[in-house]
Amino acid sequence: MPKKIGTYDTETAKHAGLQKILDILSDLGAEKVYVKHLAPNDNSKNQPYFAYHLTEIPFIPTGETVASETTSNKSKATQDNKRAIKYQASMKLNWFDAEGRTYPAPNAKLIYYPQYPEVRFSGFLKGSKVQASKWMDPKKEGRAVNRWLILGVSPDETIHAYLVTPDCALATELSETQFFEASTVFGEINASKKVVKSTRGALIAKLLEIHQMGWIPGQKLGPAGEKEPYTALNAGGYTLEAELGVSPNGIAEPDFLGWEVKQFGVTGFPARGTKPTTLLTPEPNGGFYVDQGAQEFVRKYGYADKSGKSDRLNFGGKHLVNQACGATSLTMRITGFDSENSTITDAKGGIALLDDNDVVTASWSFAKLMDHWKRKHAQAVYVPSMRQPVTGGGNEYLYGKNIELGTGTDFEMLLTAFASGHVYYDPGIKLEGASSGKPKLKKRSQFRVSHKELYSLYRAYELIDITEA
Repeated sequence: MPKKIGTYDTETAKHAGLQKILDILSDLGAEKVYVKHLAPNDNSKNQPYFAYHLTEIPFIPTGETVASETTSNKSKATQDNKRAIKYQASMKLNWFDAEGRTYPAPNAKLIYYPQYPEVRFSGFLKGSKVQASKWMDPKKEGRAVNRWLILGVSPDETIHAYLVTPDCALATELSETQFFEASTVFGEINASKKVVKSTRGALIAKLLEIHQMGWIPGQKLGPAGEKEPYTALNAGGYTLEAELGVSPNGIAEPDFLGWEVKQFGVTGFPARGTKPTTLLTPEPNGGFYVDQGAQEFVRKYGYADKSGKSDRLNFGGKHLVNQACGATSLTMRITGFDSENSTITDAKGGIALLDDNDVVTASWSFAKLMDHWKRKHAQAVYVPSMRQPVTGGGNEYLYGKNIELGTGTDFEMLLTAFASGHVYYDPGIKLEGASSGKPKLKKRSQFRVSHKELYSLYRAYELIDITEA
């Protein structure tokens, strides 16, 4: 019986160039392409290293993040608590070959070990018909030098994976190709092979261009990418996004070249009169709020509208960790986190609102909060803007030259900011027509931070005059 040839050991694979692989990715629907140079330890035993934290790779789509109990005999035998605390997120991943055939990998996932910290790629061969074990087995060729991993990402969050072996033409071509840095581990390349040497530089250049445009009428991008007039009060953010070419599609991913762009309104330049920044808007996934429903939650823990609006119940107020909120009498607590050492001690920990009897009225698991935090916050720019009315309706906006850049974050930094009182829960939930047969409920759970405390969420926080950068 002839020896079976591996998926990436065929003659076609050995001679395929980068453009051929990019063409196949385009046919598969991928719009973003990322490349990782595999290290000797990147194999099926050690699990390929992807990042220090999930926030570093928001461009790799995953399913819901969940706390996971370890089944490692090594962890149990050594009482290694580091490996016992972990989170995992599934991936919709398909391997593909040099002919364009695909091989689903139903067990592919990312695993985050917060105590190291590190994110590993796991289960990528289990249950898949792709023949790549030779190049991922450390006892065979799984430690070979000059292996590469190519990941193409489609709008539907499917990931298309291709393994490049050391003895093929593509390995040499990739070694000579420049990519712009998508993360400390991944480079990014587009179909035209155009390289952005510095995403930071490109961002600053574009914001300078927008600043120099002066006052810009409120607008947002339409479905076809065309600019449309927009007169709502939140037009400041949409107008900036429109000039950056960012479509308001609600997709949770970075906005411009891997940077999350946030506009904040001010009353004058340099920035003054700033308002708190909303970081996350996740609904609770535990407590009375979930067990009995949001409407019953507002009836039990809310209060009559303080502005005099009849038959309306509100639930709001600034909720800080370990401090009772004057409006609701509830106290926010963190469980499973050592704030002094900034480490997670219980994978199933979370943040909860407790009443005077320590009943959990609403709670958010670490996994739920992590799932939101990982998506957009690895690097962010905060741009000040002024607003003035326009005759005939609507507003126009002027974007300042003094921007703020935050880079490098992780979930533990967010929890530390909670513990220190920098980040807080500030909901705006209301129940109108509370005594009627058809009350109207509006949910708005949000976690916010004072603008002057934003620095606490990043390892580096810079104030930059873009006219001098």
